[in-house]
Amino acid sequence: MALQPPTELRSRGAAAPTVRVDERELAAVYTEHHAFVWRSLSRLGVDDGRVDDGVHDVFMVVAQRLHEFEGRASMRTWLFAIAMRVAQSFRRDAARERARTTPLERAGEPVHSPHEGADAARTLRRLLDRLDDDKRAVFVMAELEGMTAPEIAQVIDAKLPTVYSRLRLAREELERHVARAQARDTDRPRGREGRTP
Repeated sequence: MALQPPTELRSRGAAAPTVRVDERELAAVYTEHHAFVWRSLSRLGVDDGRVDDGVHDVFMVVAQRLHEFEGRASMRTWLFAIAMRVAQSFRRDAARERARTTPLERAGEPVHSPHEGADAARTLRRLLDRLDDDKRAVFVMAELEGMTAPEIAQVIDAKLPTVYSRLRLAREELERHVARAQARDTDRPRGREGRTP
């Protein structure tokens, strides 16, 4: 199935302003950057079952604002900035929803969605969830998306030293979490064959 950009300019119940959209240009941006946006939203903490909705919302913003894109930053940088705001909104919504459900309702939910891949992806997700939004965004852009510090500074509208500081703090925090997890694993009692029970 070919990827298609959103055709209806509505985002989660809100009416979008009428904007003249160059459908060919929008389709080209969507085709070229869909995977990047999906991956970014997932890494920024959008629940797996909601990532596609997040992608839709990102491209709704793109459809509404593509005519404003001036090319001062790369398209990926611009898209990541939009994805960052959409991810924050989705995480806030998810937190409110979790607060409304009772512990008994949550007990029946699966721990992991069927869309999650390997253990490494789950572990990375859990580690990233421990970072605050600012450090997480910088870490994802630098380490997982390979963006440069100047590009990141444009996305988050910060000075270069701030980017470097957040990246250093994120790395240090993640290293502490990994070290603690490894210490817990080595402290667990082992069964007869050397495996944890």
